[in-house]
Amino acid sequence: MSEQTTGIAAETWKDLAFPRDEYEGRVQEVRRTMAERSIEVLLIFTPENVNYLTGYDTIGYSSFLCLALPVDRDPVMIIRDMERGVASSTTWLDDFATTGDTDDPIERTVDALSQRGLAARRIAMEATAPFMTPRTWLRLKSALGADRVSDGSEIVEPVRAIKSARELEKIRRACALVGAGMDAALGAVHAGATENDVAVAAYTSMVGGGSDPLVSNPIVTSGPRSGVAHTSFHHRALKNGDTVLIELGATVNRYGGALMRTAFLGEPTAEVLKMNDVVLHSLNAAIAAIKPGVTAGSVDQACREVIEEAGFEEMFRKRTGYSVGVAFAPDWGEGHIVSLRRDDPRLLEPGMVFHMPPALRAFQRLCVGASETVVVTDSGCEVLTYHPRELHVVH
Repeated sequence: MSEQTTGIAAETWKDLAFPRDEYEGRVQEVRRTMAERSIEVLLIFTPENVNYLTGYDTIGYSSFLCLALPVDRDPVMIIRDMERGVASSTTWLDDFATTGDTDDPIERTVDALSQRGLAARRIAMEATAPFMTPRTWLRLKSALGADRVSDGSEIVEPVRAIKSARELEKIRRACALVGAGMDAALGAVHAGATENDVAVAAYTSMVGGGSDPLVSNPIVTSGPRSGVAHTSFHHRALKNGDTVLIELGATVNRYGGALMRTAFLGEPTAEVLKMNDVVLHSLNAAIAAIKPGVTAGSVDQACREVIEEAGFEEMFRKRTGYSVGVAFAPDWGEGHIVSLRRDDPRLLEPGMVFHMPPALRAFQRLCVGASETVVVTDSGCEVLTYHPRELHVVH
């Protein structure tokens, strides 16, 4: 099968998130690991990894996508034909192969690799990509020679864990936007308003202020709904006595900044005040524990000790935080790369960025939570989100 033509004219502009040398540095770091593992061609299917290495930014990321990265030459991207235009516009690449909607993407991929002399090389394939089905992965591995294709998972991710100065600039901008979004959201909290009203205020502020499309919608839950994790706004009217949990994430070139705060309508109860005090102390303890060379587990322990000593262990059945960086829906986090969780031995390094959202939930009654997005520095930790770290009381 010959290469397909797409009718794409010579590019007149590029919409790259970073200068070319930023991507080249990332590629070289990945190639260093490839060489250490004797991998000659790495097939990458994860949208975040492809974006990180090339800039590829599309809403069609669930379509078939393969970035073939040789250890010694420029990559080739194999994509759906409809994606050819956005790929040439948002990446630094100039070698593309496309698959039509009536084509077999496996055949097209093998054909593209063969035409470039890559199919017979030592190949490794990502096995952890969210939109690569097991059947498709196994078919491609078989077509390329199952006995000589190795697992290429988690080669790009360790490089992504350490943010460059340019990446941090994007995250700082996102954190400024999410702070403004939180101001707007809390300003919309009053008796009679709905959870949707609060979400609209946050969304309007963040997107109106310059955020790119959000990776995840604003999380706004109130009253008994706030006590159920991973629910979100659903028309409920706010009333006195409610806790209102708000968690937001703004986005700049796929890089996010996240922030959580809690509001209370009326005079806070003793229970809410105690839960809030514990949450803030646990968050402060986690922030104070972060510095290069400590383990992810030790940061989690610093947070967890405060909660357990106060008797709220059963309300905190989760990790303390997770890495954030390049993200596509539905998740703004990179917890699969680094998580601040119990007994995790991973050592923290300068440039790692985390969202830390300790929250205490009384099931179907209430929730109190607070978070910050932080970066590990050479000497400790810098908080990137700027918003009063306190319970927002609406009288």
